[in-house]
Amino acid sequence: MSFVGNNQRNELSELQQDLNDLNFEKKKEAIKKVIAYMTVGKDVSLLFQSVIKCLEFPDIEMKKLIYLYIVNYSRQKPDDAIMVIQNFRKDVRKSENPLVRALAIRSFGCLRVPRLNDYLIEPLKACLADEDPYVRKTAVLCVAKVHEVSPDGCAQLVDQLQKMLVKESNALVLANLIQTLKEIGDMTGTNLILLNPQIIQKLLLAIDECIEWGQIFILDFLVQYDPIDSKQAEIIIERTLPRLSHINPTVTFCACKVILKYLDFLDNGDLVRNLCKKISPSLVSLLSSHHAPELQYVVLRNLSLIIQKFPVLFENEVKTFFCSFSEPYYVKYEKLDLMVRMCDNKNFGQVLDELHIQMSEADPDFVRKTIKSIGKIAIQYEKSVDKSISIFVEYAKNVQQASEAVQELLIQSQLIYRKYRNAYKHDDSLKAIIGLVEYANEPESRAAASWIIGEFGEYIPNAIQRMKDQIENFPTEDRTVQLQILTSCVKLFLKYSVECEGLIMNLLKVATVSFNPDVRDRAYIYWRLLSTDPEMTKKLICQNVSGQQIQRDLLLWDTKDLVVALENMGSISNLFHKLPHQIYKHLTPKSGNKDVKIYSTLQEPKEKEQQKDQQKDVPKELPKEDNKPKQQMANLIEFGEPEDVVVQQKGQTFELI
Repeated sequence: MSFVGNNQRNELSELQQDLNDLNFEKKKEAIKKVIAYMTVGKDVSLLFQSVIKCLEFPDIEMKKLIYLYIVNYSRQKPDDAIMVIQNFRKDVRKSENPLVRALAIRSFGCLRVPRLNDYLIEPLKACLADEDPYVRKTAVLCVAKVHEVSPDGCAQLVDQLQKMLVKESNALVLANLIQTLKEIGDMTGTNLILLNPQIIQKLLLAIDECIEWGQIFILDFLVQYDPIDSKQAEIIIERTLPRLSHINPTVTFCACKVILKYLDFLDNGDLVRNLCKKISPSLVSLLSSHHAPELQYVVLRNLSLIIQKFPVLFENEVKTFFCSFSEPYYVKYEKLDLMVRMCDNKNFGQVLDELHIQMSEADPDFVRKTIKSIGKIAIQYEKSVDKSISIFVEYAKNVQQASEAVQELLIQSQLIYRKYRNAYKHDDSLKAIIGLVEYANEPESRAAASWIIGEFGEYIPNAIQRMKDQIENFPTEDRTVQLQILTSCVKLFLKYSVECEGLIMNLLKVATVSFNPDVRDRAYIYWRLLSTDPEMTKKLICQNVSGQQIQRDLLLWDTKDLVVALENMGSISNLFHKLPHQIYKHLTPKSGNKDVKIYSTLQEPKEKEQQKDQQKDVPKELPKEDNKPKQQMANLIEFGEPEDVVVQQKGQTFELI
């Protein structure tokens, strides 16, 4: 151990000798060795004094290395870092090389030591007024770094930046000005950029001269600006249009964001339609296979937001969102959601065919998501019910064991039957679906299976025995399942009074002593209804549910938040489908206080045909419902008034009346 320590001290001693040597080349090589040691994690802070003495040499390569060393060790040795202030000021004020001036001010801003920032204000002011645009650009970015560490002493610098915004003509400096003032404004919660038509015109001209980052800064800022009239909106869109074909996908996406924002301010309907036709190919190009899947995921997450307001953009582009076998599942999940949101009465066939193919995937979660998507489409569009049911039946015939997909298949089938009761007739679907009941092992799927048995008991062979199997583990079932079993069993009793007499009595006795108050109350309600007026109970519980309105909400955002979300497309908050203030707590909530235009030619599905009377549609070969008169049913089973029951739980007593 001592050998290693002595060896390290010898190395540092040799480096210190080389740093103090009069030979310039030896100094330079020693500086490179110091940076190499620092990079691999060795402590070379003992050489701080010797290193900063080398700043006297004008060589820019050496200065870069020394500044890197100073920035790295300034927090550990703030007292020694003060000694470098004079060297910094000398480079800023007296160096004729603008690269040296910019390097000095950039390194000075990276020190991140509050006690040193007081010495930085005056040199920074000088650099903001420098004749070279590269120095000004670097100084502008340095202001944001200084403000983050010492906000109290930066008021004069912020005022100087605001004046520069009016006078500055260089595109690179303008882009950095916009970004710096925006970041400082976000930190302080104030708007530091006061725009007027002259500044807007200057920014639009600067877009063509900026590098990619500068274009992104300006375009992101233009999204937050509301034009004064339609003419100004047209000018901004015209200047932005060339960016739609930019090689950088971020620039392309920002340009789309700007144009979509300003469509609301245009008065010319033909121009809006033409712009929509231009935007759509640019957004679709971002989903091409040569882009990284991570980029595709970001675009897809934002497209789900765009489609809510601009469904017309992808009216004929649904095939673009079909899944490829080589795509990662996180991309496929987003494409599934988008296909459902873009589905309509015209293209549902294409979408269902694609979803049918995706049901053969190996991933069980993805298959379950696909089945859920088919269910959403069937519930939303009546014309798609037959095809959706056929897909479900084909899948159900090949099921051999319980899986997540089977659970979802039962759930979605139940939802389709709830809204379209006659769907059970299509393709003999009820027979295939009821065969999956034995594989139900989740609370929601077991509740769905119980509902199907109770609702269509007259069409299901051995329905009573199947219900007995459901009741067998009633006390240990989930609350949702227990409630559904109660309702389904009462329905079955009202259809087969004699056969279900013992079944319903045993179930009610067990349910009325349940520890769950919801189950207990429902059991007492059914008991009293059956004992008072069975015929009225039948009308209440076995009513015709055909045409029941079961709608799936496909909107991600409320209308009031849609404008705010659109302005922040591409941000981290939109990636999580949240508003900015929900991610960054220091931001003030911003609400959209204007009406949101929806650019859509898609029509919501409407019911065009009234449902027929269910009694006329009952097949002759199936057993009919038991329609006995009220007195005859009442005589089959004597329902006495439920007795008072006392349930004890953990020392507490609940009297049930």
